[in-house]
Amino acid sequence: MNMFNTSKRKFKTVFKQILKEGDNYEIGEAALPAYSHKNPLIDWLFWKRVRIAYDYALHKRSGDKILDFGCGSGILSYMLAKEGYDVTACDIEFGPLQLVRDKINFPSNIDFIEGDILTKNLKDNTFDIIFALDVLEHIDDLEPLHKLFNRLLTPNGVVLVSGPTENVFYKIGRKMAGNRFTGDYHVTNIFKIKKSLKQYMKVTTIKKLLFPIVLFEVFIAQKITTKNT
Repeated sequence: MNMFNTSKRKFKTVFKQILKEGDNYEIGEAALPAYSHKNPLIDWLFWKRVRIAYDYALHKRSGDKILDFGCGSGILSYMLAKEGYDVTACDIEFGPLQLVRDKINFPSNIDFIEGDILTKNLKDNTFDIIFALDVLEHIDDLEPLHKLFNRLLTPNGVVLVSGPTENVFYKIGRKMAGNRFTGDYHVTNIFKIKKSLKQYMKVTTIKKLLFPIVLFEVFIAQKITTKNT
């Protein structure tokens, strides 16, 4: 997809500009250093998850309303809005995103919501896809969020999740990536996230990166519709 590659180049250029102008903890949390890393393997690994989400939206689903939960720097929201999707982009804090928006003109069909999504009045049965890319591993109590996801999805809606395995190879890789990636700030891993979501949804793994040494997994969780739903 030419649009994906064009957007990737645009965002990487902006990320490098922002990092030259200043750096802080929030910028690191939004993964700007990772998405602009010089190492080609790290570059591939981080952008591959965005590409999987992007391709899934374009080729696997018929709906057009998307929630980008933990949108970070807004990469996925920007790309899918450019493809005509109605996107809601949310994150707990918009500092890094605002730095990006100062340099990139985002499409008007993105509704930006800053703060705790659990406190927002989002309508049930609204979203065809909820994306949660590399964000749920930062959250200690996932049950309220997973219940909310299940309510927000349309009857055939899905959540697409990516996250780290936190195995020894993943931890070694973080150290090799540099000082910005060595912090022990993840409170869970992709296996525990899957187990939590299985209480409410049907979970299917769609990609393992880099198999057979799996550092990240990507899975979808489909809403289970019952008579009481």
